[in-house]
Amino acid sequence: MYFTDGQLKNIDSEVGEPSAISINFPVAEGQFQKLSYYPSYSGLTSEQRNGFLTWLTTDLSNVPDIGFAFLLLYCLERHILHDEYLEESLKIISKLQGQISNGSFDYYSSTSIGYIFFIHKRLDLLKYVDLNKCDIKLQILLSHKLSADQLISLATEVDFRNRYYIKEYPELFKKALIESLKREFGSEYFEYELSNIQKLKKEPHMFSNYSLRKGNNRPDLLMQDPLSDRKLCHDIYAELQKAHDQVKGFLEIKRAVEPKKDKSKKKIAKPKRINSKTGYPMSTDKQIKNATEQLKLTRKFLKNNQTNPYKSRNSQEKIEDWCWNNSAEKMDNADLEYKKGEWDKAEKLWLACVAINYRAANRLRIMYQKEHRFNDAVQIIDFAIDSPVLRKVNNDSYVTDFKKKLETAEQKSMKHENEDQSKLSEEDFEKLNSNSDYWFKKLNNITYSSITKK
Repeated sequence: MYFTDGQLKNIDSEVGEPSAISINFPVAEGQFQKLSYYPSYSGLTSEQRNGFLTWLTTDLSNVPDIGFAFLLLYCLERHILHDEYLEESLKIISKLQGQISNGSFDYYSSTSIGYIFFIHKRLDLLKYVDLNKCDIKLQILLSHKLSADQLISLATEVDFRNRYYIKEYPELFKKALIESLKREFGSEYFEYELSNIQKLKKEPHMFSNYSLRKGNNRPDLLMQDPLSDRKLCHDIYAELQKAHDQVKGFLEIKRAVEPKKDKSKKKIAKPKRINSKTGYPMSTDKQIKNATEQLKLTRKFLKNNQTNPYKSRNSQEKIEDWCWNNSAEKMDNADLEYKKGEWDKAEKLWLACVAINYRAANRLRIMYQKEHRFNDAVQIIDFAIDSPVLRKVNNDSYVTDFKKKLETAEQKSMKHENEDQSKLSEEDFEKLNSNSDYWFKKLNNITYSSITKK
């Protein structure tokens, strides 16, 4: 571990290492408390510090809170960056991956593993890694064989759009895929060779440790994207198509020989939960409870981080932080109201964020289409694409993604033109434009201190 003081001091506090331990910070036994997003040892309560330090004395086989795992990962990432304790770090990361099922942790931990293999050239340490726990692209680069489950998980990535049988008959589809692989490769695995790994498109993979992201010198891992290999994508697509055709043929034969079902016996749909006051659908009690807890966590995080601890953030990251700080609470509140069936309240909250948070526009699009407000869905996505703040915050992939959403929304609008119930007025869009101008002017005038003070 890193220590900022005491006999074990090995890092200066000015570095801002979030995992660094200070012996001057209080530690006390108490009731277990979950950690907030982007945890730091200095930001923990005395009870949380006690829980974290106690966990470090164990064999790490039981992770009580994912925040503990991220705090330890921060420490390991810094060591890995400086080519220190690579074997020890890799063993710990692999152990944590085995205990945690979380997409974010899989991504960031895979970045560390990739850094060891591709930057430090330590492929001899591959024996310590379970590739099945890693990010799928890292698996493809290092494995040279894929299971049926892995191939199915890549359906979207290789643009295999006809996924009806995958969703409706998952076990049958998997069985058909395995049989096809056995015929072609003599095993249950799809075997491949990347055509020219050096010519593959590279994409950045970030460390989770925010103190490592300094200015324009962020130590991202530029890792080859194996799915930019057209031949590989084509071959995966072909295997999925074979399984699709086999399942289709089997079902056609099955339907032909089976007696026809009595169509008069219609399946009774499970009644939807409806908010009696608003008439809108409601989510389950568990989903509402989770949304309530998420809102509490966000409010707590914002309250405890009114002074931004990330002094090394570059200008682009400061803008992203500023946009998040000014929309996070409203976004989570809107999500809660939506799940409670209070769609009108959710709409007002999302509309207040749509100029600075692209997720707000997408959430509104989904809700509007459920309400048959198809033209409103088109208008709100179009507004988000033109938002000057969002263009400044997001990259080209955001614009590309939203243009696809706009095209789909326009098609739905034209298809359901006669049943459209859109109700956003010119006055509503004047307010949105005014709101957008307000945020854009504020963004252009802010200094770093004004960002941190929100």
